[in-house]
Amino acid sequence: MIGEIDKMLSTLTKEGQDDQDKKDQCLEEYQEITKTVKDLDWKVKVNKAEIAKFEKLIELRTKEKEETIQKIKETNQYIVDITKQRKEENDDYLQAKKDDEAAVALLEKAKGAMAKFYEEQGIKVSFAQEPEFARSKDDAPDASLSGKGNNQNAAKTILSLFAYIIEDLTDELSNAKKDEANSQAEFEEEKATAEKLVDDLTEKKDTLKQIIAKRNDDKVEENKDMKENNVDRDAELKYQAKITPDCDWIIKNFDGRAEARAAEMAGLTTAKEFLAGRTALLQSKGKFDDTSFAKINFLGMH
Repeated sequence: MIGEIDKMLSTLTKEGQDDQDKKDQCLEEYQEITKTVKDLDWKVKVNKAEIAKFEKLIELRTKEKEETIQKIKETNQYIVDITKQRKEENDDYLQAKKDDEAAVALLEKAKGAMAKFYEEQGIKVSFAQEPEFARSKDDAPDASLSGKGNNQNAAKTILSLFAYIIEDLTDELSNAKKDEANSQAEFEEEKATAEKLVDDLTEKKDTLKQIIAKRNDDKVEENKDMKENNVDRDAELKYQAKITPDCDWIIKNFDGRAEARAAEMAGLTTAKEFLAGRTALLQSKGKFDDTSFAKINFLGMH
């Protein structure tokens, strides 16, 4: 009987240690789960902040890229417009040059024909200023017929006018040529500047595309990391839900079970001590009395 009591005491001791181990394990796991979930919550928060940052940067760079593309379109259109304008100006110049050259040629031809006529008629046309002789108002009018050379002064005026017009047109052609050369030089410089701007803007656009692609990749990786963190967090909470019934039960009932176990062990120890004393007494009388042992009331021992 004492052996059986010892077994029960051993079982109760082991049960108490198991309860303690279970309680310690639950408290440790609860603490670790809480720590892990808080850490994962912080990581997810950081993930969300990083994703928001990448989205803002992507939006900013996308807007900048669209503005750059628009500037490229506008600059290319500007090149088209100034090229068209330059062609129109050059066409106008060439037409005016053609007209002026034709006018000069015509005037030279007319001047030459007129000069040749007077030369063939033996009329000398002088462009030197001839003196004017005053006539008295009382002089009788000259009734003689005019000769063929009497219009030489008028011819001189006409030929001088031809020369003046030809010279003016020639100067105009020369000035127009210079203006055209200047306009062409300015156009080429302006066009080169615009083309350089298009090249710079195109390079900027390509750089922005690379930046946007990189930010999108970063966003994808951050979302992937956040998803993994959420999976780990859910797994922790799922495991917590799994152990909660047993752990909450042992934590709630630990003290009561320990008290009940202690009382039971105390009773068993008292019974053991009582049995040990009675056994020694009976053995001292020489014989163990089974009838006497059966009459022992264990329920009265507390």
